[in-house]
Amino acid sequence: MAPKESNNYSAPMVYKSFAILKEIAKAQGTLGVSDISRQLNFNKSTVYGVTQAFLDLGVLRQDESNKKFRLGPALIQLSNQSLASVSLRSIARPYMIQLAHDFAETVFLGRFDEDGLTIIEKAESSSELKISAPIGTRLPFFAGSSAKTFLANLEDDAQKRIIMERGLPKFTEKTITNVNEYLIELQKVRKQGYATDFQEYLHGVNAVSVALLDKSGLFLASIYIVGFSNSFTGDKMQLAAEVAKNFSKEITEFVG
Repeated sequence: MAPKESNNYSAPMVYKSFAILKEIAKAQGTLGVSDISRQLNFNKSTVYGVTQAFLDLGVLRQDESNKKFRLGPALIQLSNQSLASVSLRSIARPYMIQLAHDFAETVFLGRFDEDGLTIIEKAESSSELKISAPIGTRLPFFAGSSAKTFLANLEDDAQKRIIMERGLPKFTEKTITNVNEYLIELQKVRKQGYATDFQEYLHGVNAVSVALLDKSGLFLASIYIVGFSNSFTGDKMQLAAEVAKNFSKEITEFVG
């Protein structure tokens, strides 16, 4: 499997590493360094270097008796996470479409990591004038209501540690930047089961969000509904939040 031609930078070792993984996946537990080198026509030292790195990372496992390789737990974990994301998106999307239709606002599904939120699914409002963003868009960690739903599902000590370590950025004049006020807001979110954003992240934009949890209570993602502040007002936001809360419970039952 030779590296493909590209108009941009090409990384031959990445292609070779992936080719090695594919061979091992096809022939679980039957290939060693010499076998892979022969089948792919790769230098044996290259195969050895790549497989050793994968062993260190947990991507591969090696049978000590015959030195043959099989896929390791790290790669299987990544695969499971990918499948879980696809499953969550497919389960949540019909509910998101219903929310977008009923409230004429755009609905996003976002996942958190240490750097912030990534949009992994969306259902756009049918209105000509609407909020939109492409799937894959990343938002800062403390951006809007979704951050509150994520943090509200953490233990109090974890909330404080994250806030103190990162600091609360000011996005608009309505952003909550006082730590104690923000912590009180998180308690409110935990109690009512949803979070609000009244132009705290973007001028002229309101949002409401609910957490998606698995059956053990682990935070999976956030569904958040976004609209312009002159139309997506408090009463409408509260109604949307209550409907979204009910939907989130149904999604949890499907996700398990």
